[in-house]
Amino acid sequence: MAKNIKLSATRINTFLSCRQKYWFNYYDKLPKLSNPVFRLGTSVHEALEFAGNIWRKKEKFTKADEKKILAKYDEVSVREGIEEYAIHAEGKDLIRKRIKNFMNGRKLIGLEIKFGFWDQPTKIKSITSDLGVPLIGAIDKVEEYDDDTILIVDYKTSKTAPTSSQMRTDIQLSLYDLVARKLFPEYKRVVLSLDLLRSDSLYTYRTDEERKEFELYLKAVYDQMIALKPGDVKASLNMFCPWCSYKDYCSTYQKACKKSDYTFLPTMQYDDNQLVSEWQSVKSVKKILESRERELGMVMMEKIKRNSENLQGNDKEIYIRQNSSTNYNLITVAEAIPDEDFVNVVNLNKKAVEAYMNVNPAVKDVIADTATTNYTSPFLAARKIKKVKK
Repeated sequence: MAKNIKLSATRINTFLSCRQKYWFNYYDKLPKLSNPVFRLGTSVHEALEFAGNIWRKKEKFTKADEKKILAKYDEVSVREGIEEYAIHAEGKDLIRKRIKNFMNGRKLIGLEIKFGFWDQPTKIKSITSDLGVPLIGAIDKVEEYDDDTILIVDYKTSKTAPTSSQMRTDIQLSLYDLVARKLFPEYKRVVLSLDLLRSDSLYTYRTDEERKEFELYLKAVYDQMIALKPGDVKASLNMFCPWCSYKDYCSTYQKACKKSDYTFLPTMQYDDNQLVSEWQSVKSVKKILESRERELGMVMMEKIKRNSENLQGNDKEIYIRQNSSTNYNLITVAEAIPDEDFVNVVNLNKKAVEAYMNVNPAVKDVIADTATTNYTSPFLAARKIKKVKK
């Protein structure tokens, strides 16, 4: 349908996850629901870009520079409307951590390098894949590692880290690899990095063969985007629906939230495909209902707090209840209980024990010899089937 399409990682992921979400965003251009995660990401990215511009001039940060950078973060955070101070403070800690260890390479080449944007100055380069797919995006930071190697850095504020195999197939990193090869042809190697601001930096790369395969994949996605018609647009329920920016516009999601008359066929009548399909569908709806329950609970909690009175339904009263827990002082307990009884009333912290063994390797063999491994109850998990090339 549309001809003037440029592919970004966000556009690709949106298209693949839900055609209706894609249509709401790129064609209907509906306003998005506010998301504190996006606001935090914007605040952190802008502050680090500001920090990078300071670094380019002097290749170090003074105490005065650090104050300016943190003040910049405060400014953007307030502008973006981060309501919870805990989230604001968390972002500020991420900035403090990164400015103490700002560079991995030896030279900063570029910050927020934009490519493919419409109506931008001519210095914004137009990038097209070898198969004719126009690309668009912005690379957070580019560093020179050595004479032959360039480092492409993407900042992430997420709390979870991808696996090494996920890094090797990440769409955004693969797209940046293509772009880096075209923007910086003077370098022989491109190293890709996810800078996990909450933890460490992770690194990966792409081989020539992987790059060619990704270009074919981009072309397939691009062709389907071009061919998309209004009649092809349907919502796809999945476990990420509760976090969708367009969930309030989605009749399919709203129907799933309100549905109560669930009827199921006898499972013995299902073939394998039906079993898997039904199980995935139920899991998705479960996530939606759990999210809706949390959303309603947050609203009711806030209403009770503000009005200082319980909520009255037809036959139910909703009130705030708070459980208490008691913690005993470990040193006092250890002194009061005989040694032979003490071991029966305490639990070991596995992470703390392993950290101690790393610092004190002399005791590692003794402790490890008495360790036992236990397993949880079995549970079902899902993964994509890898298609074997013929």
